[in-house]
Order: sequence, then C-alpha cells, then structure tokens
Amino acid sequence: MNHSKSPLYKGLIVTLILFMLAGCSGMNLGGSTQSEGTNTTQSYFPTKFRDFEVPNELQVDSSKTLIVNTSSFNGGIIALYGRLEVESLTDFFTQSMQRNGWKLTGEAHYKNVLLAFSKGNNNCMVTIYEGELGTSTKVFAYMAEDLTTGGGSYK
Repeated sequence: MNHSKSPLYKGLIVTLILFMLAGCSGMNLGGSTQSEGTNTTQSYFPTKFRDFEVPNELQVDSSKTLIVNTSSFNGGIIALYGRLEVESLTDFFTQSMQRNGWKLTGEAHYKNVLLAFSKGNNNCMVTIYEGELGTSTKVFAYMAEDLTTGGGSYK
C-alpha cells in the first residue's frame, strides 16, 4: 500500500501538523519586549526602602535578609525567592528601578544577572540567580546609602 497517496494518511499528517502548530501558538517563541507582562505585574515594597519594588511572586527570605542603620550608613541585603524567569525579573527590575528614580549604571549578563543602580547617595546592586533543576530563582538586592554626604532618605 502506498501511504503517500492514501487520503486517510494525508488527513492524519495534516491533523498532526495542526496539533503541533496549535501547541506552539501558546509559546512565546519570539523575544519578549520589556512591556510584555511587566505592566500588569502586581508589586510591593518588601522593606522600609520605599523605592525598591519587587513583583508579588517573590517572597522575602527573612533568614538571609539584613537591614543596617547607623549614624553614617543605611542599607542592607534583601534576599528574595520565587518561581520566575531570570529574563522577566531582569526586565522587571530594570523598569521598576528606573520608575522609582534609580539610574542603571551597569549590568552583567551570564547564566546569572547583575544590575547596578544609583540614585543620589544611594546605590543598589541586584543579582538574579537561576534556580537549579526547577527550584526557585533567587534575588539578592544590596542597598547602601552613605549618610556622611548629606543623605538620609531611608531613616
């Protein structure tokens, strides 16, 4: 029997192709733009740093978070985790930090991402680590404000 001419065989092939295309249609195969998904993301301010915003899908790891307040320095390490992609978190932090008055001063992209921001006497470095084998993505934000130069917005 010649399968290439059988109407049943052709119908089966067409049906399989349609199923594959329908399955792929829900996938984002093109590059995402920065506005996709980030405008509708709900966010919150996890600490007293009211200009450091995070998506609701990230939770604070209080066992690894440390806030320091002295007469000359305010800052700390904010540890977060959640099941989000590194690329979407990079886009979120880049946009939200700029929206909150921060200037992106440097970045490094490899398996993980490092974003550096400044705002007056304030500095913030955000590192995003991809979770291994489907585990949570980890984010560490290092906040620092030098109060000896007349700052004080975090007190």
